[in-house]
Amino acid sequence: MPRLDLLDRKLMYELDLDARASASQLARKLKRSKETVAFRINRLIDAGYINYFYTVCNTSKLGYTYYKVYVKFKNITPEKEGELIDYVRNQDHLAFLGSVEGLYDLIFLIMVKTPNDMGKVMDVFMQKYGAFVQAKDICAFLETHRLNNRFLYAGEKREDTFHSGVIGSYVLDSVDQKILDVLSSHARMPITEIAKKVGIDHKAVAYRMRKLEKENIILRYVSSPNFDKLGLQFYQINISLKDPSVKQALISYFDATHACLFAIEMLGKYDILFEVHVENTEKLKLIIDGFRKQFTQKYNDYDILTVNKEYLMVWNPFAEDN
Repeated sequence: MPRLDLLDRKLMYELDLDARASASQLARKLKRSKETVAFRINRLIDAGYINYFYTVCNTSKLGYTYYKVYVKFKNITPEKEGELIDYVRNQDHLAFLGSVEGLYDLIFLIMVKTPNDMGKVMDVFMQKYGAFVQAKDICAFLETHRLNNRFLYAGEKREDTFHSGVIGSYVLDSVDQKILDVLSSHARMPITEIAKKVGIDHKAVAYRMRKLEKENIILRYVSSPNFDKLGLQFYQINISLKDPSVKQALISYFDATHACLFAIEMLGKYDILFEVHVENTEKLKLIIDGFRKQFTQKYNDYDILTVNKEYLMVWNPFAEDN
């Protein structure tokens, strides 16, 4: 495939704003034919620039909290490290697992319903692998912000799709769960195809999706860009604050870089983290220098982790509960 042109970049931007937008809707926005838009979307997918389309869900309203675990190894062989990673990979409700470079060696994200549940997960982990852990830190997610994809094209619209850590008790029935299972990694799938997979009428699927949207269980339909294909390196910037009141200003700053996709407010060693994707370390340095200049008196410290390998990313880790 030739290098991405302006139309490709605009399409990736629009598909991240609404992954369920039809080719006709996108064609009107972009002033191109429906056929051209449909061809370009398929080409972006086939060439690997877009991994898939997923659904942002309000997991807090379903009764869950995310916990992020940072692990530093000691005296561990490559074989034992592989065993440890396989063990974590097979945990229930695992949402993310990645190897990193920096202050830590491994990070993983688990979604549970109570602090006791998380305590049990970590107790077993440490009993099995504590001899190889030099340090660990755990942060609970308070508020999650999913910003929009402006890496390639900085359109006018900015989205901050967020949900707080306020725990709810919304219960999904088996049909709603099946719909979310499909939408978790096939958010662009036509309703008629979802209906076939779920085994109900397409009108019932449309009704249930509208209801889940109205109840703020489904927050947005977005894309998963292939950052490797786009030539972007993945960094996580973890910040400890002196003044927590600057969180929104920090989110606005990182959002304005056009390099940030997720901003997470947390409780623990770090108060907020930003996931950024940049072409090189020079671009990262510009972002960090701007942060340091603008927020000099507002933070205590920060750590930068380079995400070298992502072993797992699951957008619907509660599926097995229903």
